[in-house]
Amino acid sequence: MRKVLLWVHLYVGLVAAVFLICISVSGAIIAFEPELNRAFHPELTNVVPAGQALNWDVFKAKVEQQTPGWKLIRFYFPEQQDQSVYVRLRNTATHKIRHVYVNQYTGAVLGSTEDGNNWIIKVHDLHVNFLSGKVGNQIVTWSTVGLLLLSITGIVVWWPRMTFGFHRKSPLPRLNRDLHMSVGFWSSLAMFGFAITGLGLHYQTGKLLDLLNTPKAAASMQGHGTTIEGMMQTAREALPGAAIPRLLLPEKKGDPVFMYMRFPEDKTPAGRSFTTLDPKTGAVLSVGSSRTAPLLQTALVQWTREFHTGTILGTPTKIVVVCFALGLTVLTVTGPLIWWIKQRAIWHGKRIHRERVEAAAKAKASFQ
Repeated sequence: MRKVLLWVHLYVGLVAAVFLICISVSGAIIAFEPELNRAFHPELTNVVPAGQALNWDVFKAKVEQQTPGWKLIRFYFPEQQDQSVYVRLRNTATHKIRHVYVNQYTGAVLGSTEDGNNWIIKVHDLHVNFLSGKVGNQIVTWSTVGLLLLSITGIVVWWPRMTFGFHRKSPLPRLNRDLHMSVGFWSSLAMFGFAITGLGLHYQTGKLLDLLNTPKAAASMQGHGTTIEGMMQTAREALPGAAIPRLLLPEKKGDPVFMYMRFPEDKTPAGRSFTTLDPKTGAVLSVGSSRTAPLLQTALVQWTREFHTGTILGTPTKIVVVCFALGLTVLTVTGPLIWWIKQRAIWHGKRIHRERVEAAAKAKASFQ
């Protein structure tokens, strides 16, 4: 049985190595994606507060006036007053999607993600979709399954030697092996956690999230009309104490207005509570609260993302996540290198054996 697990660990590691390196490095970067985005694009993300922000209905009209042929369909509200509003636009003719930054005090469009260097967005897409849409998303998913197998079988590989550290002055083969085993041991739980939560986040976009977020009837809440300001007021009354980080307007007929809601204890950027409203009447259709949800929902939906991204305790845990993510890079480099060094030794041994056989054959021939 142990030989089978060793074989699984070896070949899964060799096949998934390149993909896991990309995922680990990109994951380490996007752990601080908002901070990096503001550092590299201050002209887009930073604004000077000037009194009260515009009424959101006026804001929407100003944006659409500056972008003829495009309709504003999503708001990403800032956490601080000196940060701009990030919005999604959809072309009314081609349905193409575009994202722009807007000054909420003036309504001026500051620029789009297509302007200038948008490498951070590409890094995020690399981590989630491997820059290849649905096909890339499946690659990431199966690579995550590979990480799960490696985290489990790695303990089997580590067990006989039980290596807890390494010596920098050791010969390269031993240094590489001890580095792989010690880093693998100390990070095994983190790698298992990354894999489980990564798969959880993947399947939350499908039926799992639908099953967990079973809507609660709220027909008695008729709301405050269909203006954006009115619907936001309705959502706040539906979930008192929760902020609205994102607002999604209907993209097609029959879709509700969807508002992500976030309580102070929820560290996920979009929040893990929600309110949906009827776009024709403004009445509340459903409400989902992380405070009243069963523990299983909170664990699988809210804690999953907080653990995976390191936002559970803020900056300290994000730094820890970055360290473990880079540790995965170390493992995916040293693992195949162990195999390569071993193969070179085998090939070298076979060559020496072959040369000795040939030499013996020549000696025997000359003797005769």
